[in-house]
Amino acid sequence: MRKLLLLTAALTLIAAFPASDASPQGACNPYTQGSWVVRTAFPPPGVVRSWGTFFPANGRFYAMGGRASDAGGSDYVNPREYNPITEVWTTKAAAFANGQVNNMVGGVLTFGATPFIVVVGGSAAGQTVATSDVRQYDPVTDSLTVLATDPWPGNVGGTVLPGGGAVFNNKLYVLGGFNINVGMTTQIYQFDPAAAPGSRWTLKTAALPAPGLGYIPTATSGNFIYLAGGSLWDPVALIIDSTSSLRYDPTLDAITTIATIPRATGETRAVTQPFDGSIWVLGGGRTLPNPSNEVDVYLPASDTWMLAPSFSTARRNLVADVDPATGMIWATGGYGSAGTPVAINEEFSCVIPVELMSFGVE
Repeated sequence: MRKLLLLTAALTLIAAFPASDASPQGACNPYTQGSWVVRTAFPPPGVVRSWGTFFPANGRFYAMGGRASDAGGSDYVNPREYNPITEVWTTKAAAFANGQVNNMVGGVLTFGATPFIVVVGGSAAGQTVATSDVRQYDPVTDSLTVLATDPWPGNVGGTVLPGGGAVFNNKLYVLGGFNINVGMTTQIYQFDPAAAPGSRWTLKTAALPAPGLGYIPTATSGNFIYLAGGSLWDPVALIIDSTSSLRYDPTLDAITTIATIPRATGETRAVTQPFDGSIWVLGGGRTLPNPSNEVDVYLPASDTWMLAPSFSTARRNLVADVDPATGMIWATGGYGSAGTPVAINEEFSCVIPVELMSFGVE
């Protein structure tokens, strides 16, 4: 009977927690039962400016591109695969055709019946030009393909990096961008893998508020894409963090404002926590006192912000994503507070204590 009472008390505590507007009853509560744990580090010296993607079909986490330092030629042209079960990093045999693999955005898209990791745009370490390439990676066959029929049209002049990326209804949306050393952009582009080759991109009518944003923490929850923070361009200070907070409705093709994120940030990722559909913005930022290890949480149902557990090492331009089924998050590498790449790999998970899981009676 004591175990049954403990279980009842635990479920009551979870149900009563104020942050879970739409949380499942009895689910592990990430705000009270979640924590960050250091796992096997990315191979030294670390990684920055890589696009992180969790691939549900095989349960692996991928670091697509990025680089080891800011020196030319330090670009990672082979995807890195992390196995959460064995905690082993593997360098894959597939290779990008060139080193323009930094500052990409992407997501998992299904072509026909087959899921792929798709990444858009990118630049090479130390360079001021960008690619328009759309690359398709198949983790199952370990093969990389350039979708030559559908380059990203937002790379006007060959110097624009994509700003934020999120998937909604099996379409990838690229929002804003950084025209290198010139300014930010406002356009929103939609990539549809179901469209005929050569016609997969659509420029949307809606646009981000002028003067635009780059390096935007972006994630999808429900029927909307949320943008929290992002980088502005200042001719003197160059790239600076912002508190811009927006919601994009892909169905109506409309941008609206939401409650402002409590701190300025950018150059990081946002992920969606499946527990309650909240948006988690993971550290980031370069404007002092950034970079940060703070995790800011946006609750769409109430249009409010709160905090989740912070990870241990403050950084920006980290590699991150979430398992949409379990809520497990990876935050790997990035520039640390000293401004140099780090190799740390932190994993967030939620675990109900064993004594609260027992259904036995005495």
